[in-house]
Amino acid sequence: MGCSLSLPRNILIMRKTIGRLLILCFVITTLLSISSYSHHSSLGIDHDFEQQDRILHKYYRLNWTGYGSILIGYGSQWKQKQVGKALEKFDLALSLLKPAETPADRNTIGKRLGFWFIKSESPTPMLWVGFPSWLPVLLLLLLLLVYFKRSNIARA
Repeated sequence: MGCSLSLPRNILIMRKTIGRLLILCFVITTLLSISSYSHHSSLGIDHDFEQQDRILHKYYRLNWTGYGSILIGYGSQWKQKQVGKALEKFDLALSLLKPAETPADRNTIGKRLGFWFIKSESPTPMLWVGFPSWLPVLLLLLLLLVYFKRSNIARA
C-alpha cells in the first residue's frame, strides 16, 4: 500500500519538474532569440590536437549570430605550437551578448530569412547549418502547449 500512494506523488513531482524545465528552456531561448538580432551569443566546446609541429584547434558551437539566425556547427584552424604552453584538450566556450557584425554575404533570400549552409574543406574543415532564431521558440511553445494540455487531461 505504501508504494501505491508514493507512486502518484512521484509522478506529480516529475511532471512539475519537466514543466518547469520546459518553461525555463522557453524563456532562455526566447531571450536569446530576441537578442540575436543585435548581439552575438555562443555556447560550445574547444579541442586542441597536436599534429607534427602545429596545433589543430577545433571548435563546436551553437551560435546566436547577431543577425537573427542560429548557427550550429564546427570549425577549425591551424596554430603554431608554442613552447611551454599546454594543449587545451577540452575547453568549454561561452560568449554572451557581445555586439554583432552583420555579414557581408547575405545576398540570397534564404540567408536574409535566416537559413544558412556553409561548408568548406580547405584550408581547414568547417560546417555550419543555420536557421531563423524564432524557429526554436515556436517549437518550444508548441511543445509546452501540448505538454500542459496532456498534463491537464491526465489530471482529470
